[in-house]
Amino acid sequence: MKHFFGFLFLAFLFIFQATAQERFVELNGSKIWINTKGIEQREEGQPLVIFESGHGTPMGNWDKVIGTVAEFAPILTYDRPGIGKSEATDYLPTLKNVSEQLVNLLDKLELAPPYILVGHSLGGVYVRGFANYFSEKLAGLVIIDPGDFTETQENRNEDYNILNWESSKVDSLIQSFIDIRVSRNEKSPAPIRREGQVLEELRENNFKEITSTQLPNIPVHMIAGGRFDMPAEFQSKEYDDEALFRSKIKHRIARWTDVIQSVEKGMLLYSGDAGHFVQWDDPELVISSIRMVMQDYYILQEEKNNN
Repeated sequence: MKHFFGFLFLAFLFIFQATAQERFVELNGSKIWINTKGIEQREEGQPLVIFESGHGTPMGNWDKVIGTVAEFAPILTYDRPGIGKSEATDYLPTLKNVSEQLVNLLDKLELAPPYILVGHSLGGVYVRGFANYFSEKLAGLVIIDPGDFTETQENRNEDYNILNWESSKVDSLIQSFIDIRVSRNEKSPAPIRREGQVLEELRENNFKEITSTQLPNIPVHMIAGGRFDMPAEFQSKEYDDEALFRSKIKHRIARWTDVIQSVEKGMLLYSGDAGHFVQWDDPELVISSIRMVMQDYYILQEEKNNN
Protein backbone atom coordinates (compact mmCIF):
# COMPACT_ATOMS: atom_id res chain seq x y z
CA MET A 1 0.00 0.00 0.00
CA LYS A 2 2.86 2.38 0.82
CA HIS A 3 4.34 1.73 -2.61
CA PHE A 4 0.95 2.46 -4.18
CA PHE A 5 0.59 5.83 -2.45
CA GLY A 6 4.21 6.58 -3.25
CA PHE A 7 3.46 5.91 -6.92
CA LEU A 8 0.39 8.17 -6.77
CA PHE A 9 2.44 10.96 -5.22
CA LEU A 10 5.12 10.72 -7.89
CA ALA A 11 2.48 10.60 -10.63
CA PHE A 12 0.77 13.69 -9.18
CA LEU A 13 4.11 15.48 -8.91
CA PHE A 14 4.93 14.66 -12.54
CA ILE A 15 1.53 15.89 -13.75
CA PHE A 16 1.82 19.07 -11.68
CA GLN A 17 5.29 19.82 -13.04
CA ALA A 18 4.20 19.06 -16.59
CA THR A 19 1.25 21.46 -16.37
CA ALA A 20 2.84 24.14 -14.18
CA GLN A 21 2.46 27.49 -15.90
CA GLU A 22 4.64 29.80 -13.81
CA ARG A 23 8.32 29.18 -14.41
CA PHE A 24 11.72 30.65 -15.19
CA VAL A 25 12.99 30.85 -18.76
CA GLU A 26 16.68 31.32 -19.51
CA LEU A 27 17.11 34.25 -21.90
CA ASN A 28 20.43 35.85 -22.84
CA GLY A 29 22.08 34.46 -19.73
CA SER A 30 19.45 35.58 -17.22
CA LYS A 31 16.27 34.08 -15.81
CA ILE A 32 12.93 35.60 -16.78
CA TRP A 33 9.84 34.76 -14.71
CA ILE A 34 6.82 33.99 -16.90
CA ASN A 35 3.31 32.63 -16.69
CA THR A 36 1.47 31.00 -19.59
CA LYS A 37 -2.02 29.57 -19.91
CA GLY A 38 -3.67 27.83 -22.84
CA ILE A 39 -0.68 27.80 -25.18
CA GLU A 40 -0.88 24.00 -25.57
CA GLN A 41 -4.41 24.35 -26.97
CA ARG A 42 -3.62 27.35 -29.16
CA GLU A 43 -5.06 27.04 -32.65
CA GLU A 44 -3.16 28.05 -35.76
CA GLY A 45 -3.49 31.79 -36.34
CA GLN A 46 -5.10 32.42 -32.96
CA PRO A 47 -3.77 35.60 -31.29
CA LEU A 48 -1.66 35.19 -28.18
CA VAL A 49 -2.54 37.79 -25.52
CA ILE A 50 0.58 39.25 -23.87
CA PHE A 51 0.45 41.47 -20.78
CA GLU A 52 3.01 44.24 -20.21
CA SER A 53 3.05 45.66 -16.69
CA GLY A 54 3.69 49.20 -15.52
CA HIS A 55 6.80 50.85 -14.08
CA GLY A 56 8.46 48.43 -11.65
CA THR A 57 5.28 46.33 -11.37
CA PRO A 58 5.37 42.50 -11.22
CA MET A 59 3.04 40.43 -13.39
CA GLY A 60 0.76 39.59 -10.44
CA ASN A 61 -1.13 42.84 -11.07
CA TRP A 62 -2.94 40.97 -13.88
CA ASP A 63 -4.26 38.19 -11.63
CA LYS A 64 -7.88 39.40 -11.75
CA VAL A 65 -7.84 39.34 -15.56
CA ILE A 66 -5.80 36.44 -16.88
CA GLY A 67 -7.97 33.58 -15.61
CA THR A 68 -11.01 34.69 -17.58
CA VAL A 69 -9.00 35.78 -20.65
CA ALA A 70 -7.37 32.34 -20.73
CA GLU A 71 -10.84 30.84 -21.21
CA PHE A 72 -11.02 32.32 -24.73
CA ALA A 73 -7.35 32.96 -25.64
CA PRO A 74 -3.83 31.74 -24.83
CA ILE A 75 -2.00 34.19 -22.57
CA LEU A 76 1.50 35.15 -21.47
CA THR A 77 2.53 37.37 -18.58
CA TYR A 78 6.12 38.03 -17.57
CA ASP A 79 8.36 40.15 -15.38
CA ARG A 80 10.83 42.39 -17.17
CA PRO A 81 14.49 42.00 -16.06
CA GLY A 82 14.96 43.13 -12.47
CA ILE A 83 11.21 43.36 -11.85
CA GLY A 84 9.36 40.85 -9.67
CA LYS A 85 11.15 37.51 -9.79
CA SER A 86 13.14 38.07 -13.00
CA GLU A 87 16.88 38.46 -12.67
CA ALA A 88 18.29 41.93 -13.11
CA THR A 89 20.45 42.80 -16.10
CA ASP A 90 22.36 45.91 -17.11
CA TYR A 91 20.34 46.58 -20.24
CA LEU A 92 18.58 49.91 -20.66
CA PRO A 93 14.79 49.35 -20.96
CA THR A 94 14.22 51.60 -23.97
CA LEU A 95 11.20 51.03 -26.20
CA LYS A 96 13.32 49.22 -28.76
CA ASN A 97 15.20 47.10 -26.22
CA VAL A 98 12.04 46.00 -24.38
CA SER A 99 10.35 45.17 -27.69
CA GLU A 100 13.33 43.12 -28.88
CA GLN A 101 13.60 41.39 -25.50
CA LEU A 102 9.94 40.37 -25.73
CA VAL A 103 10.38 39.07 -29.28
CA ASN A 104 13.43 37.06 -28.18
CA LEU A 105 11.41 35.60 -25.31
CA LEU A 106 8.56 34.63 -27.64
CA ASP A 107 11.00 33.07 -30.09
CA LYS A 108 12.59 31.10 -27.24
CA LEU A 109 9.14 29.81 -26.25
CA GLU A 110 8.28 29.12 -29.92
CA LEU A 111 5.18 31.29 -29.68
CA ALA A 112 4.54 32.68 -33.14
CA PRO A 113 2.51 35.79 -33.98
CA PRO A 114 -0.07 37.23 -34.09
CA TYR A 115 -0.06 38.92 -30.71
CA ILE A 116 -2.50 41.13 -28.83
CA LEU A 117 -0.47 43.29 -26.46
CA VAL A 118 -2.12 44.61 -23.31
CA GLY A 119 -0.11 47.30 -21.55
CA HIS A 120 -0.73 49.29 -18.38
CA SER A 121 0.90 52.61 -17.43
CA LEU A 122 4.55 52.42 -18.61
CA GLY A 123 3.56 49.07 -20.12
CA GLY A 124 1.10 51.00 -22.29
CA VAL A 125 4.01 53.08 -23.57
CA TYR A 126 6.01 49.91 -24.24
CA VAL A 127 3.27 48.17 -26.23
CA ARG A 128 2.72 51.34 -28.29
CA GLY A 129 6.46 51.33 -28.95
CA PHE A 130 6.28 47.66 -29.95
CA ALA A 131 3.85 48.72 -32.68
CA ASN A 132 6.60 50.93 -34.13
CA TYR A 133 9.20 48.19 -34.29
CA PHE A 134 7.20 44.99 -34.87
CA SER A 135 3.86 46.05 -36.31
CA GLU A 136 3.68 43.00 -38.57
CA LYS A 137 3.45 40.74 -35.50
CA LEU A 138 0.43 42.47 -33.98
CA ALA A 139 -3.25 41.55 -33.98
CA GLY A 140 -4.26 44.38 -31.65
CA LEU A 141 -3.45 46.64 -28.72
CA VAL A 142 -5.17 47.35 -25.41
CA ILE A 143 -3.55 50.38 -23.76
CA ILE A 144 -4.63 50.93 -20.15
CA ASP A 145 -4.17 54.32 -18.44
CA PRO A 146 -0.77 54.71 -20.09
CA GLY A 147 2.06 57.08 -19.47
CA ASP A 148 0.55 59.73 -21.70
CA PHE A 149 2.50 59.44 -24.95
CA THR A 150 0.19 62.07 -26.51
CA GLU A 151 1.42 64.73 -24.08
CA THR A 152 3.94 67.35 -25.17
CA GLN A 153 5.57 70.12 -23.19
CA GLU A 154 3.35 72.50 -25.12
CA ASN A 155 -0.03 70.89 -24.57
CA ARG A 156 0.48 69.76 -20.97
CA ASN A 157 0.06 73.34 -19.76
CA GLU A 158 -3.54 73.19 -21.00
CA ASP A 159 -4.36 70.94 -18.04
CA TYR A 160 -3.54 73.78 -15.66
CA ASN A 161 -5.74 76.46 -17.23
CA ILE A 162 -8.35 75.51 -14.65
CA LEU A 163 -6.12 77.04 -11.94
CA ASN A 164 -6.16 80.51 -13.56
CA TRP A 165 -2.51 80.99 -12.64
CA GLU A 166 0.23 82.95 -14.39
CA SER A 167 2.27 80.80 -16.76
CA SER A 168 5.43 81.17 -14.67
CA LYS A 169 3.63 79.82 -11.61
CA VAL A 170 2.24 76.88 -13.64
CA ASP A 171 5.73 76.14 -14.97
CA SER A 172 7.07 76.14 -11.42
CA LEU A 173 4.35 73.71 -10.30
CA ILE A 174 5.00 71.36 -13.22
CA GLN A 175 8.73 71.42 -12.49
CA SER A 176 8.04 70.58 -8.84
CA PHE A 177 6.12 67.47 -9.95
CA ILE A 178 9.02 66.47 -12.19
CA ASP A 179 11.52 66.99 -9.36
CA ILE A 180 9.44 64.81 -7.02
CA ARG A 181 9.24 62.03 -9.63
CA VAL A 182 12.96 62.14 -10.30
CA SER A 183 13.82 62.19 -6.59
CA ARG A 184 11.62 59.18 -5.85
CA ASN A 185 12.99 57.32 -8.85
CA GLU A 186 16.60 57.87 -7.76
CA LYS A 187 15.86 55.98 -4.54
CA SER A 188 14.53 52.92 -6.42
CA PRO A 189 16.49 49.74 -7.23
CA ALA A 190 18.57 50.06 -10.41
CA PRO A 191 16.21 48.20 -12.82
CA ILE A 192 13.21 50.26 -11.68
CA ARG A 193 15.29 53.44 -11.72
CA ARG A 194 16.32 52.80 -15.33
CA GLU A 195 12.68 52.37 -16.37
CA GLY A 196 11.86 55.70 -14.76
CA GLN A 197 14.77 57.37 -16.52
CA VAL A 198 13.61 56.04 -19.89
CA LEU A 199 10.11 57.43 -19.27
CA GLU A 200 11.45 60.85 -18.25
CA GLU A 201 13.59 61.02 -21.40
CA LEU A 202 10.58 60.14 -23.54
CA ARG A 203 8.62 62.93 -21.87
CA GLU A 204 11.43 65.43 -22.41
CA ASN A 205 11.45 64.55 -26.12
CA ASN A 206 7.65 64.78 -26.42
CA PHE A 207 7.46 61.01 -27.07
CA LYS A 208 8.72 61.56 -30.63
CA GLU A 209 10.01 57.98 -30.77
CA ILE A 210 6.35 56.91 -30.61
CA THR A 211 4.46 59.65 -32.39
CA SER A 212 6.81 59.75 -35.39
CA THR A 213 5.32 56.46 -36.62
CA GLN A 214 1.66 55.89 -37.39
CA LEU A 215 -0.21 53.00 -35.80
CA PRO A 216 -0.81 49.95 -38.01
CA ASN A 217 -4.45 49.38 -38.97
CA ILE A 218 -5.23 46.93 -36.18
CA PRO A 219 -7.85 47.07 -33.40
CA VAL A 220 -6.63 49.54 -30.76
CA HIS A 221 -8.39 50.23 -27.46
CA MET A 222 -7.42 52.88 -24.93
CA ILE A 223 -8.84 52.63 -21.41
CA ALA A 224 -8.93 55.47 -18.90
CA GLY A 225 -9.47 55.19 -15.16
CA GLY A 226 -11.51 58.09 -13.81
CA ARG A 227 -11.57 57.64 -10.04
CA PHE A 228 -9.75 60.26 -7.99
CA ASP A 229 -7.71 58.37 -5.41
CA MET A 230 -5.45 60.91 -3.73
CA PRO A 231 -5.83 60.75 0.09
CA ALA A 232 -6.92 64.02 1.69
CA GLU A 233 -3.70 64.35 3.70
CA PHE A 234 -1.64 64.50 0.50
CA GLN A 235 -3.83 67.03 -1.33
CA SER A 236 -2.65 70.59 -1.89
CA LYS A 237 -3.97 73.44 0.21
CA GLU A 238 -3.21 75.87 -2.62
CA TYR A 239 -5.40 74.39 -5.35
CA ASP A 240 -8.08 71.75 -5.96
CA ASP A 241 -6.28 68.47 -6.76
CA GLU A 242 -9.43 66.73 -7.93
CA ALA A 243 -10.32 69.57 -10.30
CA LEU A 244 -6.80 69.39 -11.77
CA PHE A 245 -7.13 65.60 -12.08
CA ARG A 246 -10.43 66.01 -13.96
CA SER A 247 -8.88 68.62 -16.24
CA LYS A 248 -6.02 66.25 -17.12
CA ILE A 249 -8.45 63.44 -17.95
CA LYS A 250 -10.51 65.78 -20.14
CA HIS A 251 -7.52 66.81 -22.25
CA ARG A 252 -6.05 63.31 -22.40
CA ILE A 253 -9.28 61.80 -23.64
CA ALA A 254 -9.48 64.46 -26.37
CA ARG A 255 -5.97 63.50 -27.55
CA TRP A 256 -6.55 59.76 -27.11
CA THR A 257 -9.58 60.10 -29.37
CA ASP A 258 -7.22 61.12 -32.15
CA VAL A 259 -5.19 57.96 -31.52
CA ILE A 260 -8.10 55.54 -31.78
CA GLN A 261 -9.56 57.39 -34.76
CA SER A 262 -6.35 56.70 -36.67
CA VAL A 263 -7.34 53.03 -37.04
CA GLU A 264 -10.42 51.33 -38.43
CA LYS A 265 -11.29 49.42 -35.25
CA GLY A 266 -10.44 51.88 -32.47
CA MET A 267 -12.27 52.29 -29.18
CA LEU A 268 -11.94 54.56 -26.14
CA LEU A 269 -13.23 53.16 -22.83
CA TYR A 270 -13.66 54.99 -19.52
CA SER A 271 -14.26 53.60 -16.04
CA GLY A 272 -15.39 55.95 -13.31
CA ASP A 273 -15.09 53.03 -10.89
CA ALA A 274 -11.39 52.53 -11.50
CA GLY A 275 -8.27 54.33 -10.41
CA HIS A 276 -4.96 54.01 -12.24
CA PHE A 277 -4.93 50.18 -11.94
CA VAL A 278 -8.03 49.61 -14.06
CA GLN A 279 -7.22 45.91 -14.41
CA TRP A 280 -7.52 45.56 -10.64
CA ASP A 281 -10.46 47.91 -9.97
CA ASP A 282 -12.55 47.06 -13.04
CA PRO A 283 -11.22 43.77 -14.45
CA GLU A 284 -14.41 43.02 -16.39
CA LEU A 285 -13.88 46.14 -18.50
CA VAL A 286 -10.36 45.04 -19.42
CA ILE A 287 -11.52 41.49 -20.15
CA SER A 288 -14.31 42.79 -22.38
CA SER A 289 -11.88 45.05 -24.19
CA ILE A 290 -9.51 42.17 -24.95
CA ARG A 291 -12.41 40.04 -26.16
CA MET A 292 -13.61 42.81 -28.50
CA VAL A 293 -10.13 43.41 -29.88
CA MET A 294 -9.82 39.72 -30.69
CA GLN A 295 -13.23 39.64 -32.37
CA ASP A 296 -12.41 42.74 -34.43
CA TYR A 297 -9.08 41.22 -35.46
CA TYR A 298 -10.92 38.22 -36.91
CA ILE A 299 -13.34 40.55 -38.71
CA LEU A 300 -10.45 42.48 -40.29
CA GLN A 301 -8.77 39.23 -41.30
CA GLU A 302 -11.95 37.97 -42.93
CA GLU A 303 -12.39 41.25 -44.83
CA LYS A 304 -8.76 41.08 -45.95
CA ASN A 305 -9.13 37.50 -47.17
CA ASN A 306 -12.31 38.34 -49.09
CA ASN A 307 -10.69 41.23 -50.97
